[in-house]
Amino acid sequence: MKKFILPLAAAALLAGCTTYQDARDGGDMWTVTHRGQEVDYQFLDEVLFAYDSDQLSPRAYDSIARVADDIRHHQHWLVAVDGYTDTVGSQDYNLPLSRARAQTVADALVHNGIDPHRISVAGFGKTHLAVPTGDNVRDKRNRRVVIRLFPPDR
Repeated sequence: MKKFILPLAAAALLAGCTTYQDARDGGDMWTVTHRGQEVDYQFLDEVLFAYDSDQLSPRAYDSIARVADDIRHHQHWLVAVDGYTDTVGSQDYNLPLSRARAQTVADALVHNGIDPHRISVAGFGKTHLAVPTGDNVRDKRNRRVVIRLFPPDR
């Protein structure tokens, strides 16, 4: 197994994309992915949103506060908050739900000191699944928001 890990890590570095997990103070973990100068934060082991809801879990607020701490180290960088849903329901229903989820996270970032003028919000519904599933599958890993951080000249 070790002989496969090194070539995969090298390939990711050469492609300009690295991913690692971060856990602070024994809290929840998130995946941090670097794509060139862009940094993406996606939470692991945590239900951000219950089924058919745009309300964050209490644990999610703590994790978002820790990500906001990282974002404050890049004072002039822009923040995109992208929301997604699982595959239950129509795209017409899921698109506004995914945008509402992204807005909830953006509001939590603002509550944690991030300038709202730096933040853009988008909803993608059930497109770009984190875990590929068939239609009408309730998978909590797809009910997510990805926070993207990138320099203003990108």
